[in-house]
Amino acid sequence: MKKIKYYIATLFLLSLIGFTSCNDTYEFHEQYTIDGEIVYTNKVDSLTVLPGNNRLQIDGYISNAFNVNEITVYWDKGENSQVFTYEKSTEDTDKINLIINDLEERAYEFEVYTSDTDGNKSVKVITFGSAYGETYRSNLSPRAVNTFNFDVTEGSATIEFKGIEDLTRNTEIKFTNTDGAEMISVLIPAEKDIVLEALDITKDISFRTLYVPTASDEETGEETSIDQFPSDWKQFTLPAIVSILESVELIPNLGGTDITWSNPNNINNTLSFTYTVDGGDITSDVTSNDSEGSASLSGMEAVEQSVFISISDAYGNSFGTIEKTVQPKAVVKFDRTDWTIVDFSSEEPYEANWGPEQQGSARAILDGDSSTFWHTAWAYSQPIFPHHVTIDMGEEKTIASFEFFTRENKTDGATVHEFWVSSDNITFTKVADLNAAMTTNDAYSVNAAPNTTGRYVKYLAVEGSSTHTYLSEFNVYGVE
Repeated sequence: MKKIKYYIATLFLLSLIGFTSCNDTYEFHEQYTIDGEIVYTNKVDSLTVLPGNNRLQIDGYISNAFNVNEITVYWDKGENSQVFTYEKSTEDTDKINLIINDLEERAYEFEVYTSDTDGNKSVKVITFGSAYGETYRSNLSPRAVNTFNFDVTEGSATIEFKGIEDLTRNTEIKFTNTDGAEMISVLIPAEKDIVLEALDITKDISFRTLYVPTASDEETGEETSIDQFPSDWKQFTLPAIVSILESVELIPNLGGTDITWSNPNNINNTLSFTYTVDGGDITSDVTSNDSEGSASLSGMEAVEQSVFISISDAYGNSFGTIEKTVQPKAVVKFDRTDWTIVDFSSEEPYEANWGPEQQGSARAILDGDSSTFWHTAWAYSQPIFPHHVTIDMGEEKTIASFEFFTRENKTDGATVHEFWVSSDNITFTKVADLNAAMTTNDAYSVNAAPNTTGRYVKYLAVEGSSTHTYLSEFNVYGVE
């Protein structure tokens, strides 16, 4: 009997507890069903944010959202929002692209809700993203230039740009063509070189590069930014070698041309000169970093002709080829009217007993008479080699060659001849020599070293078949 009482008591207690629990559950649920039961619409999943220029795009997916007709995005803790209309497609899952415009340049937190025509909303979905603007854009720099090569003949330039980063996109090059039209050529990120056809090199060249703030998706290759940001236009400065090339001047000389150029920044460069000698082209390269450079070309005919010039530097830049014309000076026999003998080793005036008064003296080699001659001393002394005569031409001249004649019908004079020049009659430089016995009355001729200049000419007889020597005439050829 006692056990039955305990059993009944236990059942009563359990019933009381069950009643109380049911009442609590009802009260908890009742607060959500006062105005009817809450219904949640399907939410947007897998949100990503693509930055843009004072705007951004929120992407995501929504599935089986048959009753959803709006998507609302809140930011700044609900102070700002934008509503987007949604229309269900025939697919189970739709991709959404929500663009929010007129945003300040900064980071944002977004809350995204969906709602249906009955006013039901989804639970919120939170995502983060940034909008970019002028602050970001103003810090961008155009892609750096590596080398510049201009072909004057073709009228085209090839610009090689340096490598890129992941965020670099197209580079635009703005220039003027030879028809006066402004052109824009586009270099894609995968390439380094671009050719500007028909370029007017006298007009400005400028360039800029476009960037994105976030890299492309590595798997799909798709952009993760909805806008590209251009750097400021940057004016391209021609390599300094261009000014060097423009400063090149050709100064005609005897059988060629002297060349000068200015290099005030001492840039290490190579100038190439192509010209014609005996019907064939010759190219001469001169590498220098001198502030005032110079070179000479020789062996050219005394007619107007072209010299083609290009320049390059150690960094791979090049410019050319430009064409300049020059007419080398012709070789002439100098007028000896005002020439004088200023020095000689010896002479033999006794020879005048058998001819004119100048016979045997050094001045006979300038009198224009092949029958008169200079003879070294023999009557009272017999000096041995070497023998010499020095001539003052009266002014500095560019010398090409020397010409001399033996005493008529004599063959036992000097056999080794040297020719020296000086500007001051003190310091002499040997510029030519000739090993030849004087066995004929014809002229003997020898070329001077290239670019020989001087006022004083010394003929030096070094060796001979006896102790004495002689000359009847002496001429110098060059440029007046």
